Amino acid sequence: MPRAPGARRVIHVIAVGVICFAAGVALYPLLVTALVRAGAGQRVREYNPSSHRVKAGTPTMGGILFCLIAVAAWLIMDRGRAGFAVVFALVAGAGVGLLDDLANVRGLGPLGLAVRQKLVLQGVAGVLVGFAVHAAGATAQNLPGFGLVDLGWTIVPICAIAVVATTNAVNLTDGVDGLAASCVAIALAGTIAVGLQVRAPAPTLLAAALLGGLAAFLVYNWHPARIFMGDTGALALGAALTAICVEVRMLWLLPLLGIVFAVETASVAVNVTAITRFGRRIFRSSPIHHHFEELGIREERLVLLFSGTALVATVLSVLLMHGVAGSPLSP
Repeated sequence: MPRAPGARRVIHVIAVGVICFAAGVALYPLLVTALVRAGAGQRVREYNPSSHRVKAGTPTMGGILFCLIAVAAWLIMDRGRAGFAVVFALVAGAGVGLLDDLANVRGLGPLGLAVRQKLVLQGVAGVLVGFAVHAAGATAQNLPGFGLVDLGWTIVPICAIAVVATTNAVNLTDGVDGLAASCVAIALAGTIAVGLQVRAPAPTLLAAALLGGLAAFLVYNWHPARIFMGDTGALALGAALTAICVEVRMLWLLPLLGIVFAVETASVAVNVTAITRFGRRIFRSSPIHHHFEELGIREERLVLLFSGTALVATVLSVLLMHGVAGSPLSP
């Protein structure tokens, strides 16, 4: 069995998270004010529940700050290749999301970039993230029944697919105050636990920095939200979470770790297919969190329900990874 993580490393990770949280809590009011003055207000989709109409005009692109906090943490503490791959994924996702948010705010499209444009940009970002993790030497993954398997160059297309899937899934989940941020925060906590176990310091510290900044964002994003993360934050989180999972060797567990995101995406696919092929809905609205809203479940209770699901999935992922990491083939 792998040895338990050292107390010093645990304290270091906690300290990073707390410092980033404090920085975020102090800086978010300034960002909210700046975004309001810039007129960066969210436009609400027509198919959203009627209760969301009051959210129109709420400052968006709030993900900029927790991304900057994580990047600053890397520049101060690390600046190594392993950390760079995560930072690159974070910045690449944020860049694509920022373009979409700016198009949304400025009314350049119905609600931002066209789907094809966004997918192409996400695909390019995903391939580049794949090359980054390969350059960092993070090509080996712990697989159940096989131990540590070096995927070599196949990590690039696998990573690209995972980035596109995860960024879109997190983005779909970001439709209720505090929902996406809470579920990603729980998933990041799981990657920290695994990162400490497999001794991957760079992605673990970056996950802690991102978790701290995200927790600070939640202070202002909890219902009723004073700020939204926007596609800037959602796509950044999806890309970074993928890169972190690759570097702590648990990419195969990403669907379980992000079970809420997977279900949200599946609900959209099911509803769209049912409407286009059979002319009827399976869910009252999709993604599925809107279905529950239509049933009368309040946003706060909905976030707690989904977060509880995310917590169970994260605990299972950590336990499964702990079993695999105990293989003789593990470092």
